[in-house]
Amino acid sequence: MRRLILPAFALLLDACSGGRPGGDLDVAVVGEGTLAEELAQEASRATLIRRGSGGEVVAGVATSWRFLDDGDDLILRLAPLRWPGAGEKPGLELVAQDVALGLRRSGNEGRAALAAAGLSKRGTARAPIARVVELAPLPATPLLLDWLAEPALAVRDRRGRLFPGPYVLEKDGGAWRLQRRSERPLPDARAASIRIASVDAAAAVSAFAKGEVQLVLGEGLAGLGAARAAGQGRALKLETVPGVIGLAINAKSGLLTDVRLRRALLLAADGAPMANRLALAQLVPQNRLWDGLPPPSDDRARPAEERRALAAALLREMGVGPEQPLRLSLLVPAGPEFQALAETLAANLQPLGISLAVQRARPGGFAAARRSGAADLALVEQTARVADVVAHLDQWRCGRVRPCSGTADRLLDDAAAAGNDLTARQAAAAAAEAALMADPAFIPLLRPVRWALVANELSGFQANLLGRHPLGRIAGDGR
Repeated sequence: MRRLILPAFALLLDACSGGRPGGDLDVAVVGEGTLAEELAQEASRATLIRRGSGGEVVAGVATSWRFLDDGDDLILRLAPLRWPGAGEKPGLELVAQDVALGLRRSGNEGRAALAAAGLSKRGTARAPIARVVELAPLPATPLLLDWLAEPALAVRDRRGRLFPGPYVLEKDGGAWRLQRRSERPLPDARAASIRIASVDAAAAVSAFAKGEVQLVLGEGLAGLGAARAAGQGRALKLETVPGVIGLAINAKSGLLTDVRLRRALLLAADGAPMANRLALAQLVPQNRLWDGLPPPSDDRARPAEERRALAAALLREMGVGPEQPLRLSLLVPAGPEFQALAETLAANLQPLGISLAVQRARPGGFAAARRSGAADLALVEQTARVADVVAHLDQWRCGRVRPCSGTADRLLDDAAAAGNDLTARQAAAAAAEAALMADPAFIPLLRPVRWALVANELSGFQANLLGRHPLGRIAGDGR
C-alpha cells in the first residue's frame, strides 16, 4: 500500500492554530494573468482536496483517503456535509454519487485538469457507498491528489451545481470580495472577509506602504523592481516556481518558418545574462522546458561559445550575419523588468546578425497583442499550477502550437501511460522535451519567479515550491 489513511481536520471544526480568526484581508495582485480569479475560486469552491499554507495537499470535502495496493486507485471518505437548505429546513446530504457524477460536469473549465488527473473517461469515478468515492484514473498519475485540489475540479452535483465553499464570492467593481460563510472559524476560512484587486505595481506598493493592503502578490516578474525599490526588507518574499520564461515563436511569421532560424535562436539565446541583468539570485537560467528534467544531451548541453558558433553557422546558411542582419520583432509585457530582459537579449543576439525590435505592450494588453500575431516573438511566462511535467509539456502538442512534433506527442502519451512508474514517466517526458526542442516552438530562457509583500501582522503565509498561497489560510491579528 503506497499511502495510508491520512488524519485531517473536519471542515466544520474550529481552528486550533495560528492567529485569531476574523478581520479583513485586503490583497493586491500585480500581473496580467488570471491569478486574482484563481485565488477567488480557490477560496470560494469546495474541493475534495485543498492546499495548505505550504502548498501541500490537505483535507477538503474528503476527510481522509488511501491508495489501493497497486497505487493507482484512490478511495476518499467524505465529510458529513449537507447542501444549503430552504429557510430552516436542512438541505440534502452530500453523497458520493453526486461527487462522482459531478466531476464530469466541470465542462470546458475542468477539461485539462480532468485529463491530467486521468478522470475524463466514464467509469473512472464511482460511488460504492454513500460517503465513499473511488477514483480509478486512466491513465494513473502520481499527482492525482494535487489535481483534485484544483478549483476547476470543485465538488458539484450531477447537474453541475457547485457545492458551497468556505467563502461566498461576489464581484465588487473590478475586484473580488469573499465573505466567510460561517461565524465559526474554519481551518481553511480564517479571515472574515477578503478583498482581491488587480492593480498596477506602483499602486500596490504604495497601498502596502500605507497599510491599506496587507498582502501583495506578484503574478510573475511584473512589479518586482518597484517592490525591491520600496525597501520593505523582510516583507518582500521571493519564490522560484515551476514552469518556464521564454520566447514563444509566432508560427505565422514568414521569417520563422525556416527551422534553421528557430534552431539558431534556441542555441544563441542565453538566459544567464538576462538573469544577471536583474541581479536576482532566485532568477536562474533554464535551457529546457521543465527544470525538473535531466540536463539536455543535445547541442543545448554545449558551452555557450560553442552554441553561438553553431547558431552563427546556421544563420550564415540563410545569408544572415553582422553585415546582413535579420530584423525580428519581439513583443514583451509592460514593465521595466521585461524591458530590461528584452534589451539584454537583443544585445546578446546582435553580434550574430539578429536585430530585435522590441514592442512593449500597453499595461493589461499583452494577451491581446500576442493574439493579434503582429510580432515574430513574444516573451512569455508559463507558470505551472501543479508540478506535473506531462501536463506542462502538453501545451506544445500538435494542434496547439506550430511547429510541433508527432514524436513528442507519442512520447508524452508514453509518459502519461507510465502512471506511477516515476522512472519511466520521467524518461519519456525527457525524450519528449528533446523532440520538441529539435524544432522548437518555444525557446526556454529562465525559470519563473513570484514575489510577495507580506505585512508583519499576517500569519499563515508560507513560501513554498509551488508559489501557492490559499487566502483562506491567511489572517491578520484579528483587527
